[in-house]
Amino acid sequence: MRYEYYKAPQTPKNNNSNLMKIALVSLIVIIVVIWVAIWNSSNVYEPEEISEQAFYEGYFTMSTRLDQTLSRRFPNLEFVDARYSDDGRGTHTFQVKGKKRMRPSEIEEFLESSLGGYGFLVNQDVSAGDYWEFQVIADSTIWSLYRIQLEYEAVANVSILPADIAKVSNRPKLAVIIDDFGYSMNETINGFISLNEPFTAAVIPGRPYSTSVDERLKSRGVQTLIHMPMITVTNMTSEPDYALSDDLSNGEIQRRLRRARKDVPNAIGMNNHQGSGGTQSRKVMREVTDFLEKERMFFIDSRTIAASVAEKVARERSIPTNSRDVFLDEVDDPKAIAGELFRLARIAKDQGVAIGIGHCRPNTLTTLKKYFPALAEAGFELVPVSKLVN
Repeated sequence: MRYEYYKAPQTPKNNNSNLMKIALVSLIVIIVVIWVAIWNSSNVYEPEEISEQAFYEGYFTMSTRLDQTLSRRFPNLEFVDARYSDDGRGTHTFQVKGKKRMRPSEIEEFLESSLGGYGFLVNQDVSAGDYWEFQVIADSTIWSLYRIQLEYEAVANVSILPADIAKVSNRPKLAVIIDDFGYSMNETINGFISLNEPFTAAVIPGRPYSTSVDERLKSRGVQTLIHMPMITVTNMTSEPDYALSDDLSNGEIQRRLRRARKDVPNAIGMNNHQGSGGTQSRKVMREVTDFLEKERMFFIDSRTIAASVAEKVARERSIPTNSRDVFLDEVDDPKAIAGELFRLARIAKDQGVAIGIGHCRPNTLTTLKKYFPALAEAGFELVPVSKLVN
């Protein structure tokens, strides 16, 4: 009996317990996978949005520390003040003290090394001889200006103008028109708008910024003209929807003039854009002067061709008028532009008045910023062109 069980038939072993174990382990694995997936989805990294206030607080803090560091790096550089415009642009003014020589390249290198890591570029702006100015730029926007005022020993004041126009009497009047506002709104445009000396802006109609730049110029007290497109002698134009030509009916010419007026509503006068063909046409100029008479506006002949009859027709129709004496920037080079500006000043000195025309270009802006104050100091009266029509 003891070993009877060897003889008994063997019954299969029950596998239910193994199946339960496998099912339990699988369930645990599934739960873990689901939990990890949920945890990952709920913890996706999202960059923290920086508020405008926080951004400007950081910007102002960085600017303040840089002012302090600049003074420590250059012991003879004395901090004067820092002022911020409504849009956040800072102007930081320093005064050079003592006799230790400094080079603008040293300041520029220091600013670049301090700010380059933050994505800023530094550009030295050409300016008058009594200060250096450095622009801190990012994405074509000037964020800060660093102005270093220079201290000179008491020496005779030497003009940067040629000797024959360095000092004049009788206050000759000089007007400069800057053409082609309206195409863009960039730092060059802002530079012209910020000029301290009077000039006149000619705004071309039908462009993306025609009306908005006209409003900005008005807010700064800058007089504007409609820079009216006219056909060339080769029947070409950069503004086909506005250009005036002999081929158009009188009604179409008037329609285009009214449309241009709507685009540049603050204009008090008009000059021609291109127009070597249009200004030779008595028909075109009669229609233009009829329109100007109704609008109580004046006309400046840009004189894009010697055979222009624009000023003559305007005088025949008793429209206040005058014409250009010098194109300042036919050669887009600072030295060439300065030479034409000096030629304009000589004409004003000889004739009592002179009108120059330039364009919205960086080299033209740089030249005017440099020499306008010197011309005023020499005795020239810088005026808007409306003062020179009759």
